[in-house]
Amino acid sequence: MRIDLLEDDPDQAEMISHWLTEEGHDVRWYKSGGDLTRALHRDVPDVLLLDWVLPESSGMDVLTWVRQSFLGRIPVVFITAQDSEENVVAALQAGADDYLVKPPRRRELMARVQAVGRRAGAIQPAEVLAGCDPYTVDVGHRQISLRGKPVELTSKEFDLAAYMFANAGRLVKRGVLLERVWGRSQTITTRTVDAHISRIRKKLEIDEPNGWRLISVYQHGYRLERSGT
Repeated sequence: MRIDLLEDDPDQAEMISHWLTEEGHDVRWYKSGGDLTRALHRDVPDVLLLDWVLPESSGMDVLTWVRQSFLGRIPVVFITAQDSEENVVAALQAGADDYLVKPPRRRELMARVQAVGRRAGAIQPAEVLAGCDPYTVDVGHRQISLRGKPVELTSKEFDLAAYMFANAGRLVKRGVLLERVWGRSQTITTRTVDAHISRIRKKLEIDEPNGWRLISVYQHGYRLERSGT
C-alpha cells in the first residue's frame, strides 16, 4: 500500500518508515501538515498515519481538512504521545479510523495498518457522487466528466465543483466555501471564490442545455440546482 506519514520527529519517522518498507509498503514522509496537504492535492495514498503535535498545523487540523475535502475516504491512523481518553475520543469522533500511543509496537502497527486498509478497500468504489447526470463526479480519482468526457480542472476548481455537486439544491455561503476549499488561509477573500465559481461554470458548461444552473444569491452565496427547479 501507499502510506503517507506525518511526523516531525526524524527518529520516529525513520523507525516507522523502516518497519512499513520492510513489509512491502511504499512510504512517503512529511514533516509538516502543509507539506502533506499540498501533496494530497496531487496524489492520494491508501492510508494516512498522523502525529498529533506538530510545529505548524496539528494532526487534528489535517484530519479535519481531509474529512472535509474531496479526497475519498482515506483511512487515518493516529500515532501520538497524546494518550488521554479525551484525545482518543476527539480523534475518533473527528473521523480517525484508529489510534496508537507512542512508542508504537511493530506488530501491532502493521496489523492495524493492514486492518484499516482492508476496510477501506471494501468501500472505495462508492466514491462517485450520485444524481449528477450528465456529469460524473469521481471523488476517488478527483475527476469530473461531462457526458463521459473528462473536464480539465485545477485542484481548487475540482474541490469547489465537487462540494457544490455534493450540496446540490442547497444555498452554500461564501464563507463556508472558503473554509471547505481553502482552509483557514488569511490571504484568500470571497472574490477568489467568485472567480473560481465563474471558471467552473464555464469549464463544466453548467447551463440550461446540460440541465443545471449555478446561481448567485445576493450577499449570501451560491446554489447549484437542476434547471426548472
